[in-house]
Amino acid sequence: MNLLWLILSGLCALVAAYWTFRAWFQRWTIETDVTNIRVVHKQGFITRDTFEMNLDKVESVDVAQSIAGRIFGFGDVTIRGVGDGEKKIAMIAQPLAFRNTITTR
Repeated sequence: MNLLWLILSGLCALVAAYWTFRAWFQRWTIETDVTNIRVVHKQGFITRDTFEMNLDKVESVDVAQSIAGRIFGFGDVTIRGVGDGEKKIAMIAQPLAFRNTITTR
């Protein structure tokens, strides 16, 4: 019986280590910058996806947060641009501060 609990706790530790490494790697491979001219978002390690949008072309910035996101300070930001469509940045830290940075420039 003790061996079963030891195996289960080892599996839980492996799953937790995997999730932690995956979150760290995702955070390490994503860059998001707001300058006085544009918003730049880059993500990916081997393949790289980027988008840039001029601040004068930003129409609206929407923030979506879950209950856990409100407690721990993360959420999704959707930037709608004139003619550019919309771009979603998922799982960003402090999304309200990010939105305020974009809208006040």
